[in-house]
Amino acid sequence: MRVVINDKEVVIPSSLSEITLGQRIDFHNQYGKELDQMLTSIMEMEEVPDRELEIAQFHFERMFMTFGFFAGVEPEALKESKFIDDIANIYYSSLQVLFEDENNLDPQRLFNWKGEVWEIAPPSLSQSTKMKFGEVIDSKQIIQDMVDLGAGKWEMMLKLSAIFLRKQGEAYRKEFVYEDSERMRLMRELPMDIAMQVGFFLSGSINFCQNTLMSLENQESKSKEDSLKSISSNTAG
Repeated sequence: MRVVINDKEVVIPSSLSEITLGQRIDFHNQYGKELDQMLTSIMEMEEVPDRELEIAQFHFERMFMTFGFFAGVEPEALKESKFIDDIANIYYSSLQVLFEDENNLDPQRLFNWKGEVWEIAPPSLSQSTKMKFGEVIDSKQIIQDMVDLGAGKWEMMLKLSAIFLRKQGEAYRKEFVYEDSERMRLMRELPMDIAMQVGFFLSGSINFCQNTLMSLENQESKSKEDSLKSISSNTAG
């Protein structure tokens, strides 16, 4: 959607496919942390009329921050605008998709993007799959490192997409997740509708793989214990 603001034409996205993962990360860094803090504070309030007012204010602030981010205008300036009704109409008809829940998605694993077919590689640990232990271990370490650094969900998704979203038949390479690598720069251009599919798919798969890894580690530990007992038994006396 094209709109004119202060005699300048700007493009306002009207679907997740028109918003990139890089933009989502930039929005979170600029406004998302403040919005998260605001929402947390509201949720800790008692169930009183003041809370309802704060919730309404939260949605009001989010609307101006979101519109301002994509329009290149300060939110405070928008609040003084005489076109608030128009801003609200555009936000609720277009920009609100930025906050859609990935649980509302129709799951997909194959995508046409940049003239090629891409697929989400399932982090399965079977020997017959192209997905190897290295990818799962790398993704687990990335999550832990970024949690320790206080990184946001979408910053994590940038690196996880670099690991698990591949061109069909493409093998994983460790350099995919190097800072400022070609793959990382490419993932910043990833449309949000695809990024959310990656998040939806991995939310269950990674938990499964982590549980499998723990199970394998326990089995390996038990096997070593059994071997030691056997050695001890055979050499006793």
